Amino acid sequence: MASNIKIEWLTKSLAMYNAFVSEKSVAHVRGGRVYELLAIDVLKKNYEVAINKALIKTTNTINYIFQNHKSKINGDICVIDPYLLALGKFNGKKKNIAIVHHIDEDIFNKNLMSKIFYFNLKRNLKKMNAVVVVSEVWKTTLTNIGVNNVKVIYNAFDIKDYEFSYDEKEIFKKKYHLEGIKPVVYIGPNSPGKGISEILEVIDQDKYNLVATGKVDVSNKNVKTFFFSEEEFPLFLACCDVVLCMSTMTEGWNRIAHEALLSKTPVIGSGTGGMLELLENADQIMVKDINELDKHIARSIENTDQYTTAGHKYASKFDLNYFKSSWNALIEELA
Repeated sequence: MASNIKIEWLTKSLAMYNAFVSEKSVAHVRGGRVYELLAIDVLKKNYEVAINKALIKTTNTINYIFQNHKSKINGDICVIDPYLLALGKFNGKKKNIAIVHHIDEDIFNKNLMSKIFYFNLKRNLKKMNAVVVVSEVWKTTLTNIGVNNVKVIYNAFDIKDYEFSYDEKEIFKKKYHLEGIKPVVYIGPNSPGKGISEILEVIDQDKYNLVATGKVDVSNKNVKTFFFSEEEFPLFLACCDVVLCMSTMTEGWNRIAHEALLSKTPVIGSGTGGMLELLENADQIMVKDINELDKHIARSIENTDQYTTAGHKYASKFDLNYFKSSWNALIEELA
Protein backbone atom coordinates (compact mmCIF):
# COMPACT_ATOMS: atom_id res chain seq x y z
CA MET A 1 0.00 0.00 0.00
CA ALA A 2 1.54 3.29 -1.15
CA SER A 3 1.10 5.29 2.08
CA ASN A 4 3.20 8.22 0.76
CA ILE A 5 0.40 9.15 -1.67
CA LYS A 6 -1.29 12.47 -0.91
CA ILE A 7 -5.06 12.49 -1.39
CA GLU A 8 -6.76 15.85 -1.72
CA TRP A 9 -10.50 16.54 -1.50
CA LEU A 10 -11.70 19.35 -3.75
CA THR A 11 -14.97 20.80 -2.49
CA LYS A 12 -16.64 24.19 -2.19
CA SER A 13 -18.32 23.27 1.12
CA LEU A 14 -17.18 25.31 4.11
CA ALA A 15 -19.35 23.18 6.43
CA MET A 16 -17.57 20.04 5.26
CA TYR A 17 -14.16 21.69 5.73
CA ASN A 18 -15.07 22.81 9.25
CA ALA A 19 -16.26 19.30 10.14
CA PHE A 20 -12.98 17.90 8.79
CA VAL A 21 -10.66 20.25 10.73
CA SER A 22 -12.65 20.00 13.96
CA GLU A 23 -13.11 16.22 13.66
CA LYS A 24 -16.57 16.74 15.15
CA SER A 25 -20.04 16.36 13.67
CA VAL A 26 -21.54 19.55 12.25
CA ALA A 27 -25.32 19.79 12.45
CA HIS A 28 -25.86 21.05 8.92
CA VAL A 29 -23.59 18.51 7.20
CA ARG A 30 -25.96 15.99 5.67
CA GLY A 31 -26.26 13.29 3.01
CA GLY A 32 -23.45 13.19 0.51
CA ARG A 33 -21.12 15.32 2.64
CA VAL A 34 -21.40 12.79 5.47
CA TYR A 35 -20.47 10.04 3.00
CA GLU A 36 -17.38 11.98 1.91
CA LEU A 37 -16.27 12.74 5.47
CA LEU A 38 -16.51 9.03 6.24
CA ALA A 39 -14.43 8.24 3.14
CA ILE A 40 -11.79 10.71 4.34
CA ASP A 41 -11.85 9.14 7.78
CA VAL A 42 -11.23 5.60 6.54
CA LEU A 43 -8.56 6.67 4.04
CA LYS A 44 -6.50 8.81 6.41
CA LYS A 45 -5.56 5.70 8.38
CA ASN A 46 -3.29 4.73 5.46
CA TYR A 47 -2.74 7.94 3.48
CA GLU A 48 -2.18 11.63 3.93
CA VAL A 49 -5.62 13.11 3.29
CA ALA A 50 -6.64 16.77 3.31
CA ILE A 51 -9.40 19.06 2.11
CA ASN A 52 -7.94 21.81 -0.10
CA LYS A 53 -8.92 25.02 1.70
CA ALA A 54 -8.10 27.11 -1.37
CA LEU A 55 -11.17 25.78 -3.21
CA ILE A 56 -13.70 26.49 -0.44
CA LYS A 57 -16.30 28.91 -1.82
CA THR A 58 -16.21 32.10 0.27
CA THR A 59 -17.08 34.63 -2.41
CA ASN A 60 -19.88 35.17 -4.94
CA THR A 61 -20.26 32.74 -7.82
CA ILE A 62 -18.87 35.05 -10.52
CA ASN A 63 -15.69 35.78 -8.59
CA TYR A 64 -15.33 32.11 -7.70
CA ILE A 65 -15.64 30.98 -11.32
CA PHE A 66 -12.80 33.25 -12.45
CA GLN A 67 -10.39 32.44 -9.64
CA ASN A 68 -7.37 30.36 -10.65
CA HIS A 69 -7.77 27.32 -8.46
CA LYS A 70 -5.91 24.77 -10.60
CA SER A 71 -2.50 26.10 -9.56
CA LYS A 72 -3.39 25.46 -5.92
CA ILE A 73 -4.13 21.75 -6.35
CA ASN A 74 -1.34 19.68 -4.78
CA GLY A 75 -2.64 16.14 -4.29
CA ASP A 76 -1.45 13.06 -6.15
CA ILE A 77 -5.03 11.78 -6.22
CA CYS A 78 -7.88 14.29 -6.10
CA VAL A 79 -11.50 13.61 -5.15
CA ILE A 80 -13.76 16.19 -6.76
CA ASP A 81 -17.34 17.22 -6.06
CA PRO A 82 -19.72 17.77 -9.02
CA TYR A 83 -19.90 21.55 -8.59
CA LEU A 84 -16.15 21.98 -9.04
CA LEU A 85 -16.10 19.39 -11.78
CA ALA A 86 -18.69 21.31 -13.81
CA LEU A 87 -16.62 24.49 -13.39
CA GLY A 88 -13.52 22.66 -14.63
CA LYS A 89 -11.67 23.19 -11.35
CA PHE A 90 -9.45 20.13 -11.51
CA ASN A 91 -5.97 19.33 -12.79
CA GLY A 92 -6.00 16.82 -15.64
CA LYS A 93 -2.40 15.84 -14.85
CA LYS A 94 -3.47 14.37 -11.51
CA LYS A 95 -5.34 11.14 -10.88
CA ASN A 96 -8.92 12.30 -10.42
CA ILE A 97 -11.96 10.71 -8.80
CA ALA A 98 -15.43 12.24 -9.03
CA ILE A 99 -18.21 11.41 -6.58
CA VAL A 100 -21.78 11.53 -7.92
CA HIS A 101 -24.61 10.81 -5.47
CA HIS A 102 -27.43 11.70 -7.85
CA ILE A 103 -28.23 14.02 -10.75
CA ASP A 104 -31.48 15.98 -10.78
CA GLU A 105 -32.12 16.72 -14.44
CA ASP A 106 -35.17 18.84 -13.60
CA ILE A 107 -32.90 21.33 -11.85
CA PHE A 108 -30.33 21.27 -14.63
CA ASN A 109 -32.98 22.03 -17.24
CA LYS A 110 -34.39 25.10 -15.45
CA ASN A 111 -32.43 27.73 -17.40
CA LEU A 112 -29.56 28.24 -19.82
CA MET A 113 -26.88 28.51 -17.11
CA SER A 114 -28.06 25.26 -15.53
CA LYS A 115 -27.97 23.52 -18.90
CA ILE A 116 -24.40 24.73 -19.51
CA PHE A 117 -23.43 23.54 -16.02
CA TYR A 118 -24.91 20.10 -16.73
CA PHE A 119 -23.22 19.90 -20.15
CA ASN A 120 -19.84 20.67 -18.57
CA LEU A 121 -20.45 18.17 -15.79
CA LYS A 122 -21.13 15.33 -18.22
CA ARG A 123 -18.17 16.30 -20.38
CA ASN A 124 -15.74 16.44 -17.46
CA LEU A 125 -17.00 13.21 -15.89
CA LYS A 126 -15.62 11.48 -19.00
CA LYS A 127 -12.16 12.85 -18.14
CA MET A 128 -12.02 11.24 -14.71
CA ASN A 129 -9.85 8.26 -13.84
CA ALA A 130 -12.74 6.95 -11.76
CA VAL A 131 -16.30 8.00 -10.91
CA VAL A 132 -17.80 6.77 -7.65
CA VAL A 133 -21.57 6.39 -7.40
CA VAL A 134 -23.70 4.99 -4.56
CA SER A 135 -26.08 2.67 -6.42
CA GLU A 136 -26.27 0.57 -9.56
CA VAL A 137 -28.88 2.82 -11.18
CA TRP A 138 -26.40 5.70 -11.28
CA LYS A 139 -23.67 3.46 -12.66
CA THR A 140 -26.04 2.54 -15.50
CA THR A 141 -27.09 6.16 -16.01
CA LEU A 142 -23.52 7.43 -16.31
CA THR A 143 -22.34 4.50 -18.41
CA ASN A 144 -25.18 5.21 -20.85
CA ILE A 145 -23.90 8.76 -21.43
CA GLY A 146 -20.37 7.56 -22.11
CA VAL A 147 -18.74 7.79 -18.69
CA ASN A 148 -16.24 5.00 -18.09
CA ASN A 149 -14.60 3.64 -14.95
CA VAL A 150 -17.76 3.97 -12.85
CA LYS A 151 -17.52 2.18 -9.51
CA VAL A 152 -20.30 1.62 -6.98
CA ILE A 153 -19.29 2.17 -3.34
CA TYR A 154 -22.42 2.05 -1.23
CA ASN A 155 -23.22 4.21 1.77
CA ALA A 156 -21.91 2.58 4.91
CA PHE A 157 -22.39 3.01 8.63
CA ASP A 158 -20.96 2.02 12.00
CA ILE A 159 -23.44 -0.75 12.83
CA LYS A 160 -23.02 -0.44 16.59
CA ASP A 161 -24.39 3.13 16.44
CA TYR A 162 -27.82 1.64 15.70
CA GLU A 163 -28.10 -0.81 18.59
CA PHE A 164 -30.36 0.28 21.46
CA SER A 165 -31.87 -1.30 24.54
CA TYR A 166 -35.56 -1.33 25.37
CA ASP A 167 -34.95 1.12 28.23
CA GLU A 168 -33.08 3.57 26.00
CA LYS A 169 -35.99 3.64 23.60
CA GLU A 170 -38.58 4.07 26.34
CA ILE A 171 -36.68 7.01 27.87
CA PHE A 172 -36.38 8.65 24.46
CA LYS A 173 -40.09 8.21 23.71
CA LYS A 174 -41.00 9.79 27.04
CA LYS A 175 -38.64 12.71 26.46
CA TYR A 176 -40.23 13.56 23.10
CA HIS A 177 -43.81 12.53 23.96
CA LEU A 178 -43.88 9.63 21.52
CA GLU A 179 -45.62 7.21 23.89
CA GLY A 180 -49.17 6.04 23.44
CA ILE A 181 -51.15 3.55 21.44
CA LYS A 182 -50.82 5.34 18.09
CA PRO A 183 -48.00 4.03 15.87
CA VAL A 184 -45.06 6.43 15.57
CA VAL A 185 -44.66 7.13 11.86
CA TYR A 186 -41.73 9.17 10.60
CA ILE A 187 -42.77 10.99 7.42
CA GLY A 188 -39.29 12.26 6.55
CA PRO A 189 -37.23 15.44 6.56
CA ASN A 190 -39.10 18.68 5.91
CA SER A 191 -37.22 19.37 2.68
CA PRO A 192 -38.24 19.81 -0.96
CA GLY A 193 -38.63 16.56 -2.86
CA LYS A 194 -39.00 14.35 0.22
CA GLY A 195 -42.74 13.79 -0.22
CA ILE A 196 -44.19 15.08 3.06
CA SER A 197 -47.05 17.03 1.48
CA GLU A 198 -47.92 14.04 -0.72
CA ILE A 199 -48.03 11.77 2.35
CA LEU A 200 -50.26 14.11 4.32
CA GLU A 201 -52.72 14.39 1.45
CA VAL A 202 -53.53 10.67 1.42
CA ILE A 203 -53.10 9.17 4.90
CA ASP A 204 -55.56 9.13 7.79
CA GLN A 205 -53.58 11.54 9.95
CA ASP A 206 -55.55 10.82 13.14
CA LYS A 207 -54.41 7.19 13.17
CA TYR A 208 -50.73 7.94 13.75
CA ASN A 209 -48.25 9.83 15.87
CA LEU A 210 -46.68 11.68 12.93
CA VAL A 211 -43.14 13.03 13.11
CA ALA A 212 -41.04 15.04 10.67
CA THR A 213 -37.51 16.39 11.09
CA GLY A 214 -35.96 19.71 10.21
CA LYS A 215 -35.30 23.22 11.43
CA VAL A 216 -38.63 24.44 10.01
CA ASP A 217 -41.86 23.02 11.41
CA VAL A 218 -44.31 21.28 9.11
CA SER A 219 -47.38 23.51 8.96
CA ASN A 220 -49.79 20.83 10.11
CA LYS A 221 -51.15 20.47 13.64
CA ASN A 222 -51.01 16.67 13.40
CA VAL A 223 -47.25 16.60 12.76
CA LYS A 224 -44.51 17.06 15.35
CA THR A 225 -41.27 18.47 13.93
CA PHE A 226 -37.94 17.86 15.67
CA PHE A 227 -34.33 18.65 14.85
CA PHE A 228 -32.37 15.78 16.35
CA SER A 229 -28.63 15.68 16.91
CA GLU A 230 -26.50 13.20 14.99
CA GLU A 231 -26.40 11.02 18.11
CA GLU A 232 -30.16 11.17 18.73
CA PHE A 233 -31.34 10.51 15.19
CA PRO A 234 -30.59 6.75 15.06
CA LEU A 235 -32.34 6.30 18.42
CA PHE A 236 -35.34 8.20 17.09
CA LEU A 237 -35.49 5.87 14.08
CA ALA A 238 -35.38 2.87 16.41
CA CYS A 239 -38.39 4.29 18.29
CA CYS A 240 -40.53 4.54 15.15
CA ASP A 241 -42.99 1.86 14.11
CA VAL A 242 -42.59 2.72 10.42
CA VAL A 243 -40.35 5.07 8.43
CA LEU A 244 -41.80 6.56 5.24
CA CYS A 245 -39.40 7.54 2.47
CA MET A 246 -41.78 8.85 -0.16
CA SER A 247 -39.31 10.99 -2.08
CA THR A 248 -40.49 12.60 -5.29
CA MET A 249 -36.93 13.55 -6.23
CA THR A 250 -34.59 11.03 -7.85
CA GLU A 251 -32.54 9.65 -4.97
CA GLY A 252 -28.92 8.57 -5.10
CA TRP A 253 -29.63 5.93 -2.44
CA ASN A 254 -31.50 6.97 0.69
CA ARG A 255 -29.43 7.24 3.82
CA ILE A 256 -32.44 7.63 6.10
CA ALA A 257 -34.01 4.43 4.78
CA HIS A 258 -30.69 2.63 5.27
CA GLU A 259 -30.34 3.96 8.82
CA ALA A 260 -33.91 2.95 9.66
CA LEU A 261 -33.20 -0.62 8.55
CA LEU A 262 -30.08 -0.69 10.73
CA SER A 263 -32.27 0.53 13.60
CA LYS A 264 -34.60 -2.44 12.95
CA THR A 265 -37.51 -0.30 11.80
CA PRO A 266 -39.48 -1.18 8.64
CA VAL A 267 -39.32 1.20 5.68
CA ILE A 268 -41.99 2.04 3.13
CA GLY A 269 -40.74 3.99 0.15
CA SER A 270 -41.40 5.39 -3.29
CA GLY A 271 -38.32 3.65 -4.72
CA THR A 272 -37.08 6.61 -6.75
CA GLY A 273 -33.55 6.41 -8.14
CA GLY A 274 -31.12 4.33 -6.09
CA MET A 275 -33.71 3.80 -3.35
CA LEU A 276 -35.26 1.12 -5.56
CA GLU A 277 -32.17 -1.08 -5.22
CA LEU A 278 -32.07 -0.57 -1.46
CA LEU A 279 -35.73 -1.41 -0.84
CA GLU A 280 -35.83 -4.36 -3.24
CA ASN A 281 -32.73 -6.01 -1.79
CA ALA A 282 -33.94 -5.35 1.76
CA ASP A 283 -37.41 -6.81 1.01
CA GLN A 284 -39.24 -3.68 2.10
CA ILE A 285 -42.55 -2.27 0.84
CA MET A 286 -42.47 -0.09 -2.28
CA VAL A 287 -45.48 2.06 -3.06
CA LYS A 288 -46.86 2.08 -6.58
CA ASP A 289 -50.10 3.84 -5.67
CA ILE A 290 -49.71 6.43 -2.91
CA ASN A 291 -53.43 6.27 -2.23
CA GLU A 292 -52.79 2.80 -0.78
CA LEU A 293 -50.34 4.17 1.79
CA ASP A 294 -52.55 3.51 4.85
CA LYS A 295 -52.88 -0.13 3.81
CA HIS A 296 -49.11 -0.43 3.40
CA ILE A 297 -48.51 1.06 6.85
CA ALA A 298 -50.94 -1.44 8.41
CA ARG A 299 -49.28 -4.32 6.57
CA SER A 300 -45.84 -3.21 7.67
CA ILE A 301 -46.85 -2.96 11.32
CA GLU A 302 -48.62 -6.35 11.24
CA ASN A 303 -45.47 -7.97 9.81
CA THR A 304 -42.82 -5.98 11.66
CA ASP A 305 -40.56 -8.96 12.43
CA GLN A 306 -40.49 -10.02 8.80
CA TYR A 307 -39.52 -6.59 7.51
CA THR A 308 -37.06 -5.73 10.27
CA THR A 309 -35.20 -9.04 9.97
CA ALA A 310 -34.83 -8.84 6.20
CA GLY A 311 -34.00 -5.15 6.25
CA HIS A 312 -31.34 -5.36 8.94
CA LYS A 313 -29.69 -8.38 7.30
CA TYR A 314 -29.19 -6.48 4.05
CA ALA A 315 -28.36 -3.03 5.47
CA SER A 316 -25.74 -4.35 7.89
CA LYS A 317 -23.65 -5.72 5.00
CA PHE A 318 -22.40 -2.18 4.41
CA ASP A 319 -20.33 -1.63 7.52
CA LEU A 320 -17.09 0.28 8.08
CA ASN A 321 -14.94 -2.69 7.03
CA TYR A 322 -16.76 -2.82 3.69
CA PHE A 323 -16.35 0.93 3.19
CA LYS A 324 -12.70 0.98 4.16
CA SER A 325 -11.74 -1.93 1.91
CA SER A 326 -13.72 -0.50 -1.04
CA TRP A 327 -12.13 2.94 -0.87
CA ASN A 328 -8.63 1.61 -0.22
CA ALA A 329 -8.94 -0.76 -3.18
CA LEU A 330 -9.89 2.15 -5.43
CA ILE A 331 -6.92 4.24 -4.30
CA GLU A 332 -4.53 1.32 -4.74
CA GLU A 333 -5.90 0.77 -8.23
CA LEU A 334 -5.10 4.38 -9.21
CA ALA A 335 -1.78 4.69 -7.40
